[in-house]
Amino acid sequence: MMRTGRTSVSAVVCLLVCCWAFAVAAAQDLLVDSEQRLGNEASWAVALGDVDGDGDLDAVVANLDAGAIVWLNDGTGHFTDFGQRLAIGAYLALADLDGDGALDIVFGSPDQPVTVWWNDGSGTFVQGETPLAPAGCSALGVGDLSGDGRQDIFVGMRDADLVLFNMGDRTFADSGQRFGSAPTGGVALGDMDGDGDLDVVTAGWDEPGHVWQNDGTGTLTALCELATTTLHVHGIAVGDVDADGDLDVFFALAGGICCRNIWLNDGTGKLTPRGSNVGAPDNQGIAVGDLNLDGRLDIVLANGMVSPLSSTVRLGQEAWFVDSGLRMGSAFAGGVALGDLDGDGDLDLFIAFLSLVGPPYVQNPHPNEVWFNTTNE
Repeated sequence: MMRTGRTSVSAVVCLLVCCWAFAVAAAQDLLVDSEQRLGNEASWAVALGDVDGDGDLDAVVANLDAGAIVWLNDGTGHFTDFGQRLAIGAYLALADLDGDGALDIVFGSPDQPVTVWWNDGSGTFVQGETPLAPAGCSALGVGDLSGDGRQDIFVGMRDADLVLFNMGDRTFADSGQRFGSAPTGGVALGDMDGDGDLDVVTAGWDEPGHVWQNDGTGTLTALCELATTTLHVHGIAVGDVDADGDLDVFFALAGGICCRNIWLNDGTGKLTPRGSNVGAPDNQGIAVGDLNLDGRLDIVLANGMVSPLSSTVRLGQEAWFVDSGLRMGSAFAGGVALGDLDGDGDLDLFIAFLSLVGPPYVQNPHPNEVWFNTTNE
């Protein structure tokens, strides 16, 4: 009986390994390069949304050298430059800030004030009159924090983070709240404690991360402190990784520091690290979504080093995340965004690239790329 038991275990292990190897081999064709090379700027971030109201997802790319570009989608996932040059910056978010049904843009930059650009509904943008916050932005999050139906702005800063309340007349008011005192590398908004309003998750460098609990009016207090002082967080995403009905947290970690990419929520907004590393030494951006339509979240990691490291996909399995074997691009990827770009019902990928040369670190231009999902083909 003992011998039979050992044989059975070995057979099961062999079967699992073979299934894993087959899944990884199949996943290597999950995303295919569209062969589009979009622009030639030092691109740091990308956001997807229907900015021209034609029913498909367009892309807005934040550039550090030539101003942001609006890339319009023809409905098949192929993009053309709309011809505008907006704010120079590294961070952006798309949201309908004035309630007119069109997506506006918030821009942030390390050395320029935070600004809003208003959309006329066709994808043409005009800059707002007044800077919203001082220079030093290092991350952005947008959502209705105050519960009045208007989209507010959480600004991650190089020093103390702040909240800007949307006044409904194309103006914003500083809430007076300040959070932390060190650089914030990532901001994500979500209902972390299950009470129906948006809370805020922040983390960065040289101080603990936090879950900031919302009282429903936009007043935030510390709910959970995350032991991230040894980490170097460059991005945050939220999603229910363990299918228990609450939002967990994914970190893009840089600086060659291992592990604690994923933090699990106990349902009250308190997070604990799940453990093992799922990334490469330098993750610059992160996006999560169900790429292969198996009901589990997958992870896209935008990677960057002085010697280029391709961006990667980790597929969600029952026990953990496995490397899909996909390698995308060969340059410093500042940001990634997932969305159905070609209208076939699965999630495609837009990657914002630059060429980082150094040290000293010089940010040079590099074209962006679009990768199509083959799941529904």
